[in-house]
Amino acid sequence: MKKLALAVVAAAAVGLFAGNAMAQSAKFAATYDTDVEMVSATVDGTSGAAADGPHMTAEVDLASMHVPQSKEVLIGVSGQVNLVTFTQAKGKNGSGTSTAIADGGVMLTVKYAPQGTEDICANGTTAKPGPVVFASRRQELSVTVDLDVVGNIVDVCDAQCIADSLAIEGSVTVALGLDTTAAHHFNFVADDLDSDWYDVVACYDLTALAQVSGLDLDSGTAAMAKAAIGPRMLTLQQVRATTDGIVDETGTN
Repeated sequence: MKKLALAVVAAAAVGLFAGNAMAQSAKFAATYDTDVEMVSATVDGTSGAAADGPHMTAEVDLASMHVPQSKEVLIGVSGQVNLVTFTQAKGKNGSGTSTAIADGGVMLTVKYAPQGTEDICANGTTAKPGPVVFASRRQELSVTVDLDVVGNIVDVCDAQCIADSLAIEGSVTVALGLDTTAAHHFNFVADDLDSDWYDVVACYDLTALAQVSGLDLDSGTAAMAKAAIGPRMLTLQQVRATTDGIVDETGTN
């Protein structure tokens, strides 16, 4: 875990700016996006063992800010995340364990680069502390059915007859679905910057995975996962590190 000691530089004017509408003297800027970005994956016993949804990166661009020599930028990222997971496991008597797994999440990385750099998510410098799990959920559901009848056989019967009389046919199906939405926030730092104009981008990596396993699977065992990022905002504030600067848990700069 990183520790940070910062003293905020006083700004003559503080305001919200989007696009390129930020004044050059600003020490604070913000931008937001309300478009919903989503990935999903669905699988059942008839369609395959796993479905891996496409990884999607949603970018939110922050207006350029001029940073003096050896200054830091404190970057705050907020966003509303919706995670939906559904698992259904169907167990047949004597057929072992059936399992359904649904996994969805959002990874967040903040990157920055001199103004004009293309594809900052791929080519920019990663702000500290690096990638973080913005939101995540892994849901696993398993069912095992193994039933026998215990009793006295009064009729004259051979071994096969007894085995047939003790056998139970049928299945048990259990399902669980969760749908949660919450707002999340995390702070990042771009430290010891050279004097220049910088663009900052929040890179949200959305992932979804659905998986089923077991013997004798059919459509009764299924999984679905969805991860979505909705309204989100980046804030950018010019700051100056204290004497101790940015240190890790060992106290090393």
